[in-house]
Amino acid sequence: MELKGKRVLVVGMGRTGVPTANRLHAMGAVVSVTDKGAVGRDEASKLSEGIDLETGSHDRALAGKFDVVVTSPGVPWDGPILQRHRERGAEVISEIELAFRLAPRAWIAITGTNGKSTTTALVGAMMRESGVGAVVCGNIGNAALGEDAIFDPRMKVVAEISSFQLEGVATFRPRVSAILNITPDHMDRHKTMGEYIRLKRRIFELQRGDDVCVLNMDDPETARLAPEVPCRLFPFSANGRLEEGVFVNDGRIVISSRGDTWTAGATRDLRLPGRANLENALAACAIAFSAGADVGAISRALSSFEALEHRLEPVAEVRGVRFINDSKGTNVGSTLKALDGMTGRVAVILGGRDKDQDFTPLADLVRRMGAGVVLIGEAAEKIAVCLKGYEPVVRADGMDDAVRKAAQTAGAGGTVLLSPACASFDMFRDYRDRGDKFRAAVRKLAGEPALTGGRG
Repeated sequence: MELKGKRVLVVGMGRTGVPTANRLHAMGAVVSVTDKGAVGRDEASKLSEGIDLETGSHDRALAGKFDVVVTSPGVPWDGPILQRHRERGAEVISEIELAFRLAPRAWIAITGTNGKSTTTALVGAMMRESGVGAVVCGNIGNAALGEDAIFDPRMKVVAEISSFQLEGVATFRPRVSAILNITPDHMDRHKTMGEYIRLKRRIFELQRGDDVCVLNMDDPETARLAPEVPCRLFPFSANGRLEEGVFVNDGRIVISSRGDTWTAGATRDLRLPGRANLENALAACAIAFSAGADVGAISRALSSFEALEHRLEPVAEVRGVRFINDSKGTNVGSTLKALDGMTGRVAVILGGRDKDQDFTPLADLVRRMGAGVVLIGEAAEKIAVCLKGYEPVVRADGMDDAVRKAAQTAGAGGTVLLSPACASFDMFRDYRDRGDKFRAAVRKLAGEPALTGGRG
């Protein structure tokens, strides 16, 4: 893709805007950046000299003429600024589409509603353990275009891809793709499940021949996509044996491919807690194997890999109460899986900014488990309505109060799980800030007098 002298607009700073703009500038493009929000001086200073920055409005960007418009994931695909430039003849693409065009190497692309970051990081560990150079990037936190390594032909690009990024792809063809699961999320943006699924399937639509697509056969929505896959299908399942793919048999993780089978490890040896992480581990095995990692390396990485921050992360045990930080549980499906892996007495902290979700399935599981519930944030009332008549359900003012009340509800021998099933932006900067505040509240609780309460 020739960019020298091209007029390129980057819409949105975010985590991807700055590295995208700087890469475009380094390649000779005439770059402008626009963001309707306020941009701090420190963030603005990260842009290369010569890049035009507009903040607080899109006025200059709307008036300008551009050859290419690159959008950050947080910018609505049907928003007025993107629509205006489409009408003027500009090509509008996502930053992940741009990265692929500039470095069309052996991409490994991983999407799904939940588990993307853990699976992506684990695949990266498996590839490196196998002696294969791998750069982990994308929605996991570091923009692909901020990584020089994606331009190294010896490297494999292991990318976490969101539905927002898939809105803006046109030529994206990964060597290995994966859809981990599909449950309702981002309905405030995508409006319908049909549209959300349509975006997820884009990850494999341009694959052909010996490309590989990994699907979760235990998830109804991803399993339904299997007949549509235009390349080799290499699925995974925790529930049943597969002729081709990765599955669990008698506590062993088995890889079966073209008549041969290998054991990658035992489920009891995984350092990742819960059913959701078992599925993530199976997916990572299928993806890494399809990308050329050897089984020994896969096994070694499986047995040593630990949970990422804010994803079913064990925080501490305080006077017999275990605390687990799953702040990345930002939708109902994610929290359902987190709770499904819990045993014993559980108190779960729920709430935040709603994404137009139905909390009924979550309320049903809470009732069946007999879990205690502590509610925070804007969605507290909506969740409380779903739990009408059930106890214990308590409201909390802030994270310190939520942790204290959840610990009292769980009692010694119990578990406090932060898995809010909601976005964080009503009370916190982002899910990381929410998880950090949870950990700080647990540390604070450890210095307080002994807990009272409990249910048991």
